[in-house]
Amino acid sequence: MLFVSHVIVFMCFVAYATSQTYTTVGLTDCGSKNVQINRLTFLPMPIIQPGQGTLSFAASTTEFIKGVIKADLKIVRTVSGIKLPISCYIVEGEKVGSCSYPDLCGLMKRLAPMENGCPANLLQHNIDCECPVDITTNNIDIEIDLTIPKAPEFASWLSVGDFDVEIKATVGNIYACYMIKFAVKPKGNN
Repeated sequence: MLFVSHVIVFMCFVAYATSQTYTTVGLTDCGSKNVQINRLTFLPMPIIQPGQGTLSFAASTTEFIKGVIKADLKIVRTVSGIKLPISCYIVEGEKVGSCSYPDLCGLMKRLAPMENGCPANLLQHNIDCECPVDITTNNIDIEIDLTIPKAPEFASWLSVGDFDVEIKATVGNIYACYMIKFAVKPKGNN
């Protein structure tokens, strides 16, 4: 009987440990060339949706970023310790999820338009929020307040949990490969 109780305690500990959510943004380089992300944070973490948050980002490149950004995303969502790979879906004519994106900037403009124009702290770094990208600086250091909207009904079941995202992006001679880990919770469950 003592052995059974130890097994139950151990299983409860494992279930608790695997259900913990990310409390900071995780960032790991997986082979980038000509670009280095020096800082990536989002507060609060986990991200609350809908809600407000602050993104802080610093990066350096060996050349200016000009052109169309092509990207491949692989997304794994973890809920209650269960890892669920997210497939590529077509929603209202747009790819979402673990897909190859031929124009990441254009997609972001269509999915998250900046209704009040390009923020001043992006403009001061020569980032004009237009596509194709034309960033004429080698060092970017920004902090920007963001509004996280409520997920659309069709995606609400995919919009919360712990996320492990592998992004591989290219533009010109720049190749970025990063593993990013973050968590999203619905408002009221934090």
